[in-house]
Amino acid sequence: MADSPHRATVLEPAPSSVSADVSPRRRSNRFRPRVLLVEPDRDMRAALALGLVSAGFEVLAAPALEDILGELGEGRPLPHLVVAPAESSAEGMDGFTFCERLRADARTEHLPVYLLSHREEPHHRQRTEAVRADDYLLRPVSPQVLVSLARLKAGRSAFAPAYEAHTVRMPLAQVLLALLCGSRSGRIELRDNEGWLSFHQGHVVDASFEGERGLIAIRRMLFFGSGAYAVSFAEVLAEGKLLLNLKIYASLLLPAAERFAALCGLGIPLSARLVVDFKRLADVLKSLPDDVGQVIRLFDGQRTVHIALLECGLPEVTTLEVVTLLYAQGVLVPANLIAERESVPQAVPPFFEPVLSPEEEEPFSEAFETSGPSRAA
Repeated sequence: MADSPHRATVLEPAPSSVSADVSPRRRSNRFRPRVLLVEPDRDMRAALALGLVSAGFEVLAAPALEDILGELGEGRPLPHLVVAPAESSAEGMDGFTFCERLRADARTEHLPVYLLSHREEPHHRQRTEAVRADDYLLRPVSPQVLVSLARLKAGRSAFAPAYEAHTVRMPLAQVLLALLCGSRSGRIELRDNEGWLSFHQGHVVDASFEGERGLIAIRRMLFFGSGAYAVSFAEVLAEGKLLLNLKIYASLLLPAAERFAALCGLGIPLSARLVVDFKRLADVLKSLPDDVGQVIRLFDGQRTVHIALLECGLPEVTTLEVVTLLYAQGVLVPANLIAERESVPQAVPPFFEPVLSPEEEEPFSEAFETSGPSRAA
């Protein structure tokens, strides 16, 4: 690819910031994955670049594709991801032609490419597949979505069958939002839990999580799914009614998942076993709403918080909010604290049992001895 006048700007994370983790294996903090970002709109370009830099990426930002061609030439280190406009500039090439040129060059054939478009044209999806772009997204694209996609794809072959990730670095709620913003179809499969989810062109079409299916499986997968997971891209056969679209997910389920994560971050482990401090409950009982009773009765020192959230008739987020409030008020406490405060005596005294001497094997036998003749008299 021929060199061109350089109007690109390089932005780097602060030396003290954490590097973007684009691999299931931990990389050195000196490793800065590089993203070539082409966006004609200056404000949008600045916002996307700032989001990527804040996440630990090094960004080369430019207003037109022609400004970055020199960065892809021989002797230059290849970037880990390219984000390009689908539409052409006044006198330049469009993103489809650009991606086609990359795929025709053995050196850049496997370079991940995302295409951004102002509007979806009828032929765009077909062209995206034809030039083998990694995905096609409609503007405006939020920095959060682009960061999630960059963490998923940067530095990995565009044609890899699956991409490994972890909920610590990429929460499921955020990566699902990013995937639903695109046009690709595929599947998220948990490695450490029994769960999977299929998506198709901005919709969730099926889901399963620990014995549940459908919408409840989606919700509980986002709330309770953790650990490693894989994202694979392939055509998904959508049977029956679509479960969830991007608009509903972004307005309802995503805020609930983020609220749930924030509550979990306050410090009550889902594996904790809590019990009711009835002395404290009596003090605050009048200030509690009536519905709290169905939450309190679940905490018997045997159930974990996780199990209580599943068994309660209230939504999981509402239940966790109530649990957090009760814990803060001292109504719910760790079961071991009550056990230590009210210790069970080692030997229980026989309060009502008769004390028998060795000679008295049947102390009440005489009271029941009657003879036939005397009774008749």
